[in-house]
Amino acid sequence: MQADDTQTSISLRNQISLYPKEGGAIVFVNDTGEYLQVNEIGRIILDGLMCGKTIEDCTNKIAEEYQADGQIIARDADRFLADMGKHVRL
Repeated sequence: MQADDTQTSISLRNQISLYPKEGGAIVFVNDTGEYLQVNEIGRIILDGLMCGKTIEDCTNKIAEEYQADGQIIARDADRFLADMGKHVRL
């Protein structure tokens, strides 16, 4: 794990609380009190990043688990992170 991955992991753990539920998760943004709902793919990404995994680790897991094209998953993950970036610092 690289230093940037560790920083992202610590930063996310300080910024959000993740509550898994069927089909995804509820994300509580600690600073603003916002609640966000993410689907299962979003949950996998956020959970992975909070545990110190890279985005590449997360997208590889998703591509394997869902037997999906890795490039499409990576593109969608980038969009997801851009949307999450409106609520938290990534």
